[in-house]
Amino acid sequence: MKEEKQENCVELNNQIVESASESSPLIPMKADHTSIVIPYCKEFAQGKELLYALRSWAENCCFPANIVVIGDQEDWFSDEIHFIECPRMSDNPSVDTFNKLKAALDSDAVTDDFVWTNDDIYVLQPIDLSHIRIPKVLGPLEPQKYKGFYRENMQRTIDCLKELDAACLNYGTHTPVFFNKASWLGLIAKLGEQMNQGMLFTSIYFNLRQPQVTTVTLDWKKDPFLLPVVSQKPSTEVVKSLLPKMFLNNARSGYSPWLENFLEEHFPEKTELEQ
Repeated sequence: MKEEKQENCVELNNQIVESASESSPLIPMKADHTSIVIPYCKEFAQGKELLYALRSWAENCCFPANIVVIGDQEDWFSDEIHFIECPRMSDNPSVDTFNKLKAALDSDAVTDDFVWTNDDIYVLQPIDLSHIRIPKVLGPLEPQKYKGFYRENMQRTIDCLKELDAACLNYGTHTPVFFNKASWLGLIAKLGEQMNQGMLFTSIYFNLRQPQVTTVTLDWKKDPFLLPVVSQKPSTEVVKSLLPKMFLNNARSGYSPWLENFLEEHFPEKTELEQ
């Protein structure tokens, strides 16, 4: 982690400690660290997505954490990464990724509270758990805007939520989220085999979570959280005008030499997560 980033993280953590000393937290942390869990399918990986994602966490994560990768292994992984083998089990991405989530729930290497993120989500600024714990939405679930597996999975999600008289908000913001093992195990027991049919499980989790809390609706043109890259050659000037952001992600259509150069400029240094 660069010296400047370290100073930013120290300052951020000092502010949090001062705030915490004023009142006790509602939900005390039970571990001295929090797992950052990344499902990974090498077959569908693009370029150096995972490498840059891990470098971004190593540089900008301001809380004690361990890295857990579930799925496929790269030969450059160091022993600092806890790897859990979990072969691809379905062509439906939601089915396959949910299977990897269940592997996380079963693993002692994953803390009771954990961060769930992806190989194409990058941390651009020093962040604490408080930035991740804020529930973020895109708006209502709207399957008519999509096609293929994603549309089918979204419709199943809506059907399930309506049966339970729950809200149908889209929590699939492609940003890191904060999960709890016990909450997930309770939902799986409640919903049974439905969860294995292909649903947007992040939206299932947060729409059914109790108690419900106020959400933040993301708008990439003005929110401080997310910069999505969806094109091969975005305008560098437009990107600069939108920064700083906490997170950047890329759609499959957005991975390009432009993006790889951007990520290399931000995260050029090898970390302890690499051999």
